[in-house]
Amino acid sequence: MDKKLKILLWKPGVYDMTRGELPTIGLSILATSAINAGHEAVVADHHFSPPPEDKAEEAILDLLDEHKPDILGISAVSYEWTMPRVQAALNAAKERNIQVWLGGPQAVAYSDKLVEDDRLTKIVIGEADGRFNKILEAEEKIIHLGRSPSFDRPTFTAMIDHEELTTYPLFVSRGCHYNCTFCAATKVFGNRWRARELSPELWDEIDQIAVNHPKCKTISIIDDAFTQDMDHAKNFLKEYLRRGYPYQVSVFNVRADYLDEEILLLLKKTGVETLAVGIESADPEVFRMLRKGEKLETIETAIRLIQKAGLVPWLNMVIGLPGDNIEAHRRSLDWVLQFDQPRVIQWNIFSPFRGTMAYDYFVKTGDIEDGFTPPFWGRYEQLPDDGMFDAADFSREEKSLAQLEAFLKCNVPIIILSDKKVRALCKEHGMWDLYEEWRKNAPIKEFLENTVPNKVEKGQESISQEDYNSLMAEFVNDNQYPTDPFVYKTVSP
Repeated sequence: MDKKLKILLWKPGVYDMTRGELPTIGLSILATSAINAGHEAVVADHHFSPPPEDKAEEAILDLLDEHKPDILGISAVSYEWTMPRVQAALNAAKERNIQVWLGGPQAVAYSDKLVEDDRLTKIVIGEADGRFNKILEAEEKIIHLGRSPSFDRPTFTAMIDHEELTTYPLFVSRGCHYNCTFCAATKVFGNRWRARELSPELWDEIDQIAVNHPKCKTISIIDDAFTQDMDHAKNFLKEYLRRGYPYQVSVFNVRADYLDEEILLLLKKTGVETLAVGIESADPEVFRMLRKGEKLETIETAIRLIQKAGLVPWLNMVIGLPGDNIEAHRRSLDWVLQFDQPRVIQWNIFSPFRGTMAYDYFVKTGDIEDGFTPPFWGRYEQLPDDGMFDAADFSREEKSLAQLEAFLKCNVPIIILSDKKVRALCKEHGMWDLYEEWRKNAPIKEFLENTVPNKVEKGQESISQEDYNSLMAEFVNDNQYPTDPFVYKTVSP
């Protein structure tokens, strides 16, 4: 096709605790492919740079009118797909005879159902690097691209508000050769691990950050398994240090069985402060059903090694996995409580992804119907979550209360933003003693003074200035709180 096309690539985004952090790298990689094919691409990432929530639908419709694209490319997770603004954009595109390409997790999980939607022109599954023309010229509606032979550099300069980028996402590898029963990543990116060549092109990409994104302070390595090949990861870190880049490094995730003292020292030298380790559950039977390919003893050793290196282990835990129940959860909770501070523990409630073995498990047990779309829960001020779905062995209410119990026992400060709700639940369910201990031991002051203002600035929390002032006065300035959980003290701002 000789015609120069106008491409608008859109991430609808959600208004949650991750909003405004990382741009969606897949859209900017597709933008690279479109531009290299001779077309014009604009990226509207409304998760990274969202319009006001009450103007979100108007914003995408205005973009369609402003840019008059030939193609609207959408990357969406399942919850985004259900949002009114996405459906409005699809209807508007159809009215304007705009082709719609859909990619991302929703396309991977629901292509068999989406194929019947006449508003969609193409459903794209796989990696888009260098493949714009292949998608454009494909006659079939569902396009299985598979793994790309190349690693294209994302064109973040095509993104609206790219000058506000402060954290740069970087692929050093892709994929993970494990196949954990709950994991959506291997369904989206495949379970074959591939190293990115440590070539001049990679280092030039990092060199250009200062030119294109002068506000950038951090590089986030977003690999699913950065340390899968320890030598490759170490060589990257050594060269990064040798070149003297000014950006603090963060690493999205590591496996506990791919760590040693040398790589932890290198990570610390690049500025890494916390290192996330996926544990999910420490109950032996639930852990066995995860098929992670490692042992709890290995994870325990790795956590202590991380602490010894002067890094803070970030332990990712999940409530409500196959085989889980309140007794198993408490065994898991007791296991993580063996680790002294400093450590961060994140407790999430399991959200099943269609196509994974864990999803199929709950369909088979009859706890969810095939096609189940998880509800959206992602704001601190809503915690604890609502439990996602009822399971025979673990009801929604039980999962919600289990999450609250875990937050309290692990001294997680984020629930301060839903303090009124937390107090009422603690009183109702006999957890007031836990609340008292949490109030004494959780780092609430640090969280309110340092973390909350940053999240409010990014729009990740909807707490008003009045409510924030009230929390500061109540929990920081005078260090008092009411003994009756049903009385929420009002402090003038």
